[in-house]
Amino acid sequence: MKKEIKKQIENDDLDLIAKIKSKADYISKDASPKLQKKMDGFCVIGLGRFGRTVALSLTNEGHEVLAIDNDEKNVHAVEKFVTGTAIADATAPGVLHNLGVQNFDCVVVCIGQDLQASVVTTLLCKKLGVKLIVARASTDEQKEILEKIGADVVVFPEDYTAHKVAKMLSNPSMNDVINLTEKFKIVEMATPDDWTDKSIMELDMRKKYHLTIIVIKRQDFIIYPEPETELRKGDVLVVAGEKKTLADLSKKSSGVIDVLHALSSGLRFEE
Repeated sequence: MKKEIKKQIENDDLDLIAKIKSKADYISKDASPKLQKKMDGFCVIGLGRFGRTVALSLTNEGHEVLAIDNDEKNVHAVEKFVTGTAIADATAPGVLHNLGVQNFDCVVVCIGQDLQASVVTTLLCKKLGVKLIVARASTDEQKEILEKIGADVVVFPEDYTAHKVAKMLSNPSMNDVINLTEKFKIVEMATPDDWTDKSIMELDMRKKYHLTIIVIKRQDFIIYPEPETELRKGDVLVVAGEKKTLADLSKKSSGVIDVLHALSSGLRFEE
């Protein structure tokens, strides 16, 4: 797999990777990221599609966001929505310090294509003492480098998107919401056919399946289920339970959730 990945990387990038790896072991990194219960200040560096999505989503959650990019057009695309913006080269000496990046709770480095810029920016954030650094990577080699020079979390948005699209298309009766553990998750699921017109009490799903229905989505309404609540054809259930049980149940449903809407509105990370 690594040989295949390396074939996709330009020779210049391979040389850069080798040089950085040879030096990265000497850079100290704290054992654990500085997560806080309340994090209000975020800085997003790199405003491609992924970076814009991160910046605008954090803003919508009520956080202060400083958005930085060296492309004027990218900055203008978000400046009306975020707390502050800067048209700047994050790799230039003193720029991040002068912008006060070290004062933010978290910096998200979203530089996608320019490996050197991503590495230098992450390293500068580390040297400034940023509490939590999240960086974007496109390959395993990039992930290894970014972690060694100080990134606390490295994400693969394209991998996540591809995996999510494949799962939703292959099983349109279920949409993963969140993985709580390796075996336990919360999903949106079309009501199994043999559950239609039966009450939650009658199904006794906690005892039979070890499942809990959190809410029921019925057209434009949200229903908080009671024992006597009956399930109807077309209901979408938000359910918590074991992965295997949920997967088996989804196969028993002829209904589908609104996968096409979810795909078009929620997965826009790729460049």
